[in-house]
Amino acid sequence: MSRKIRLTRMIGRMDDVVQDLNRLQFQSFRASEGWQPDITAYRYDDRIEIWVDLAGVDKSDICVDVLPDCVRVSGERKPPVAVRGASGKCRQVLTMEIECGRFVREIPLGEDIDRRRVSARQENGLLWIVLPLV
Repeated sequence: MSRKIRLTRMIGRMDDVVQDLNRLQFQSFRASEGWQPDITAYRYDDRIEIWVDLAGVDKSDICVDVLPDCVRVSGERKPPVAVRGASGKCRQVLTMEIECGRFVREIPLGEDIDRRRVSARQENGLLWIVLPLV
């Protein structure tokens, strides 16, 4: 009988822990180093094209640096306005798959790039970087 009572108490304590976790606000919770956006990269005869998935990132919040041995894409995705300015209190996080906050992604380059002709454009949530080869 005492075993059943201990188990019941343990289940009750676990339920309290789960309830406490559900009450946490995860809006500011993120790894200190940030997140990495997904990419697709192609090599053509005359260029390398890199497509970076940056849905929801404002153009002014993106930085592209062409370094001697890599391309660095960095910036910040802010939470959507509906989340930041929502009325009422969030009661529970149901799922959290879209990263927000600072990001950085470095793509190594093994080719000689003509840095004077590098171009980038943002379209439909993708950042397209074109790196002409020398």
